[in-house]
Amino acid sequence: MRILIADDEPELLELLKLSLQNEEWVIDTVSDPEDAKGYLDAYSYQIFLVDRTFHGKDRVQELITYGKHKNSSMGILVLSALGSIDEKVQGLEFGADDYLEKPFDIKELRARLIALSRRYVRKVKIFDNLEIDTHSKKIKKAGNEILLSSSEQKLFFYLLERGDIVSRDEIMDALYDNPQNITSNAIDELIGRIRRKLHPAIIKTIKTRGYVIAI
Repeated sequence: MRILIADDEPELLELLKLSLQNEEWVIDTVSDPEDAKGYLDAYSYQIFLVDRTFHGKDRVQELITYGKHKNSSMGILVLSALGSIDEKVQGLEFGADDYLEKPFDIKELRARLIALSRRYVRKVKIFDNLEIDTHSKKIKKAGNEILLSSSEQKLFFYLLERGDIVSRDEIMDALYDNPQNITSNAIDELIGRIRRKLHPAIIKTIKTRGYVIAI
């Protein structure tokens, strides 16, 4: 698991890195909000620990929004000396998943990180030689990423999330704002392209009823 910690206290960053880093946890630390954004751009993190204020300025909403935009499946925990009920509620309303008041016990922090990691573990489905990440919506075939068009991706993950037989009309309504303007064979064409890119049997046709992905 890779964790990013952003805080403007160098001593705390050093302590957290020494206390948390192990064979399974990789810890990156930054003391500036702009550096935090750079790391979020460069790496995929499972958890982002972020201080509420940097040099007296509250930057937490900005950083939470940025982090969730980069990786919606990333867990975010706010560490802050601002610990009133209203301040905690505000942090959670900004999009944080947890909020821990400073000073804190390292054992409690570790327990909260483990809990967050369980909630935000990558969800990967396997089909033959396909690896399908349902959070990032990335698909790898024999280790190589397969690129789907926007419509192909939307259709594939819609069927995957439904998990049952979906009629053509339901698919049309889900994919298009004005399905009445779409030709009836548009879905067949999309499914054909997906099968060719991924696997011939990835989407099953159920006669007279619709389509299903059975993974």
